[in-house]
Amino acid sequence: MQAPLAKGTVKAALLQWATQFVEKQGYHDLNLDHFSKEYQVSHAAPYRHFPNKMALLAELARFGFEDLVATQRRFLASEPSGSRAQMLALSSAYVDFLVRRGQLFDVMWDFTWTEERNPETAARGQESFQLFAGAVDDYLRVQAMDPGQRGEILMNIWSFLHGLAVLALHKSEVVQPTPEKLDRLVRSGLNALLDGYQGCPDRDSV
Repeated sequence: MQAPLAKGTVKAALLQWATQFVEKQGYHDLNLDHFSKEYQVSHAAPYRHFPNKMALLAELARFGFEDLVATQRRFLASEPSGSRAQMLALSSAYVDFLVRRGQLFDVMWDFTWTEERNPETAARGQESFQLFAGAVDDYLRVQAMDPGQRGEILMNIWSFLHGLAVLALHKSEVVQPTPEKLDRLVRSGLNALLDGYQGCPDRDSV
């Protein structure tokens, strides 16, 4: 049981509590009523800030995407634009985020955050994807690769990174995801994928 909250601090305390809950236990059992009991506030108090659980999850997802965007920008800036090294750095950014904020991953991607559902969360998610897509565009341009491959390369890299993240979070006994192993896996996998595209320009004939 927590000490009673001072007036005007419910929302901040709720967000901190929800973030800690999700990072320890995942989001499925998150319940606003549990917060009310633990912090000795009225049943209605958390609902004044978030009308339901989905609204609270949208806010947590927005925080997650903002963190991911900042991480992407930091890693992308560490290497020359359009280089293989920058593509590898981008993959390492996802590992960095996954290691630090893994449980937020499910909140961010188990739902389709559209503008209708939550415009702010949708905008942050789109920003993350645009950074990723922009890095791929720069790579295709600098490496003089066929821009017609863009959609396929985007989907293959995204599927690879997303799939590895899901396995690391939910099949840890298989992946055994230490930070070092995850970084090695994304780098070797991305290198193999990019080598395949650059080594086989006429892929339809392979």
